[in-house]
Amino acid sequence: MKHLFIILSTFAMAFAQVYDIGDTISETHQNVAFDVCYGDYGSDTFHFSDLNGALNGGNYFITFVDMSATW
Repeated sequence: MKHLFIILSTFAMAFAQVYDIGDTISETHQNVAFDVCYGDYGSDTFHFSDLNGALNGGNYFITFVDMSATW
């Protein structure tokens, strides 16, 4: 059973990445709401579409997303 868990976990992590360097975030993923739990954002939720140039007066942004954990 332990070996099956390890194999399935490894397989799941191998295909977990959706985007790669240079990809554009789809409109569906841009509209997913994320809770703001720290910082001064001005709203309780964040959408990547907030950074979309069409909604932001034509000013497009390059966004670097870094996800990390210390556990």
